[in-house]
Amino acid sequence: MGETNARGRGELTHEDVHAGEHSTRARCLPEPWMCDVFHLDGSLRDIRVLDTTRVEWIAVLERLRVAADETEVEHPYPQLDPVHPAFTDLFRVWADDPEGQGTSFSFRARFGTVWFFALPCDEEEIEFSVWPEDVLDGAGVTAVLRFLVEVATASQRRALLTGEVVRYDPAMPTLISHDPVTGLTSHI
Repeated sequence: MGETNARGRGELTHEDVHAGEHSTRARCLPEPWMCDVFHLDGSLRDIRVLDTTRVEWIAVLERLRVAADETEVEHPYPQLDPVHPAFTDLFRVWADDPEGQGTSFSFRARFGTVWFFALPCDEEEIEFSVWPEDVLDGAGVTAVLRFLVEVATASQRRALLTGEVVRYDPAMPTLISHDPVTGLTSHI
């Protein structure tokens, strides 16, 4: 069944993923549509919130710091706390300070066994990435859905799970979304 990748995790071929729900080679996701969403194709899946500002970014990161099972922040700014910097300070130094521009910081949050990570590039679009190979079963799917809801709730905007791209394109299919206004989560 598959091979081991550089991260030491098992990789499944397309045939392994779509071998059927009763095959011993089948990926153990509870619903057939999940195999399409989390198909192992070598690319990440992105969780996005569009048309945001620094205020939404900070609200999302602060909520995730509380709601996640574990978080990590890495940054190159010696004037800030190395382990637990204030997000307002991170954004101020990154976006407003001429010495901070050109560098960024990273944020990771773990829900269950699934890690989500962000490298903020701009304030206008929140983007987190997740490896589909980390979403192996119902618990992994639950972690993704929980993360999506937390991001949407904190930003008070619709959160989208999409394929990996540099910038969002409205023509791109949304795989899963959560609307905090209606409280509805939908999938392809």
